[in-house]
Amino acid sequence: MTGTPRLVVRHSRVVAAMNGTMGLAVVLGALWYVRANVGDSETPWIGALMVAGLLGVHVWQCLQRFLDPTPVVAIGPEGMALPQATDTAIPWHAITRVGATRSLILIGGGRLDIEIDPDVFARIRLGKRMLGDPVVKAAGMPFGISIIAQGLDHRATDMIPTIEAYWPSREAPEGDAPDAG
Repeated sequence: MTGTPRLVVRHSRVVAAMNGTMGLAVVLGALWYVRANVGDSETPWIGALMVAGLLGVHVWQCLQRFLDPTPVVAIGPEGMALPQATDTAIPWHAITRVGATRSLILIGGGRLDIEIDPDVFARIRLGKRMLGDPVVKAAGMPFGISIIAQGLDHRATDMIPTIEAYWPSREAPEGDAPDAG
């Protein structure tokens, strides 16, 4: 983005630190369990090693999110930048639909759904929801992406007012106004 974005959304350092700390506590507990029971043939210590391994990966991801200064979303005059998913900002005239949903859990950030032109959609590198990536393919929209805001420093519904300052694009021809969702 060449201009200064009005809103920059990053991974929440507080959430990453809390999740990483809790995960590390479980990893240490599982390793303690393995060390205390490694000689006992009746104790299922292999399961504890698997838990330690899986949560070790989670702790590593939390550390990466805590240290990563790269924005997940930057909203400004040129469009919506998704630096982890595409090298250029999505221009406002290429966005055809925008909507946000709240999370069912109290601490969740909800989801921001946008539908974009097919040629712009083809350039985007989408992550995997199961791996915790925040920019993923939107369910039910052929050219839609979702920004999962859980774990980010702004909720999806907090991004909408900034988006509304630029979208629908003033460049859109009259009568071709996109649907507000």
